Amino acid sequence: MMIGTPSTPKVTPELQRKREAFYAELPEFNMRPLWAILKDAMTPEPTTQAVPYLWKWKDVRPRMYKAAELVSAEEAERRVLMLLNPGMEKPGATSTLFAGVQMILPHEIARTHHHTPNAIRFVIEGSRAYTTVNGERSLMEKGDFLTTPIWAWHDHGNDADVPMLWLDGLDMPFVQSVDAMFFEYYPELTQPLRREVDDSIRRYGSNLLPAFERPIGEGLYSPVLNYRWKDARASLEAAKGDQGSPYDGVIFEYTNPYTGGPSLPTMSSCLQLVRKGEHTKAHRHVSSAVYHVAEGRGYSIIRGERFDWEESDTFVVPAWSWHEHASAGDDAVLYSFNDRPILKPFGLEREQAHPKGRQE
Repeated sequence: MMIGTPSTPKVTPELQRKREAFYAELPEFNMRPLWAILKDAMTPEPTTQAVPYLWKWKDVRPRMYKAAELVSAEEAERRVLMLLNPGMEKPGATSTLFAGVQMILPHEIARTHHHTPNAIRFVIEGSRAYTTVNGERSLMEKGDFLTTPIWAWHDHGNDADVPMLWLDGLDMPFVQSVDAMFFEYYPELTQPLRREVDDSIRRYGSNLLPAFERPIGEGLYSPVLNYRWKDARASLEAAKGDQGSPYDGVIFEYTNPYTGGPSLPTMSSCLQLVRKGEHTKAHRHVSSAVYHVAEGRGYSIIRGERFDWEESDTFVVPAWSWHEHASAGDDAVLYSFNDRPILKPFGLEREQAHPKGRQE
């Protein structure tokens, strides 16, 4: 007897009537046949509601200043304008990543709280405002990249005479999707300082680890609070003559000195140099990413659509989207954060080069 694919039974009017009656009773028991939606659930390739999108700084900046006129930091808790993906129903830049722009005015304080989402900050504009994370304070400058790990007490303040604006990135949509959201206020407006200003840079900034201490957070996240722009930009410049990646140019990842892996357990952050005249090849990967233009101008082609960007613009590359980058004029520098660390431990991250090299 040969065993193979079962033949499709003849659907008689009587069988169809019985099927319809069966399907009609299932909702009463909160059931539904998988075979009715299997083709939509098990797709040949990833599908996502997120679409490629570019937020122009010339549109974002004046609205941040308008928000500052209308809403105080005390009222807002965090004065943030969310960057919402127009293809999605839930708030977020992608299905796993949140992006927003935060502003703090001179002599304001954004009170202390903590939450389970991890967070990053990339400074867009301003100087000498500060963030305090788990008792350590760091003064921020344009281009600095800062980490706020899961459940870390943090507050922000501005003792300078000019406003400061930065890009916020959080894994909030992911944390919400796994029902792991927790949030709590600190009893006081600010937390006490337990370390000297920029203590983590002095401890870990010379590629040394204090062997007499247990890893902060058991090594789950980077102990470095602030990765300075001047140091990161110098690394890009030093590697400018290298071949680099055909898809990303000269690219560096901000790493956790304990593990050599991503700075936060759910988000990886990178800084890349797209050199003058360079046009990268196209590729795609399951991980989604938010990009911010730290320096220069150029364009990216995402899913066949061209997005022209300049300094301080922000754009999103959804999962499994063909994308390539090109500089316009001089060198360009892109900061980005992605959700690759969520996917990689489960073997879900995949990458594919475009068969023709670039999109047509």
